[in-house]
Amino acid sequence: MTVEIMEYMVWVIEVAAQEFFGGDKNITYNTLKNSGLWDIYVEHYDVQHTLGKEYLVEEMREYFRTKGVGLRC
Repeated sequence: MTVEIMEYMVWVIEVAAQEFFGGDKNITYNTLKNSGLWDIYVEHYDVQHTLGKEYLVEEMREYFRTKGVGLRC
């Protein structure tokens, strides 16, 4: 994994933690890894990193809803 992708994933964790998991970055990381979103964002970094925070949040919300992932928000 490149430094650019790792920096992006740190940002993704921070955004998701604040939006969905009460700021808990450990739970956020585990949820992203276990749900498959981590791999999707890493694999599609070239496109994903150009999208804004609002798009990312809505995409996660829909993904979590369809996969039945429990959220803290």
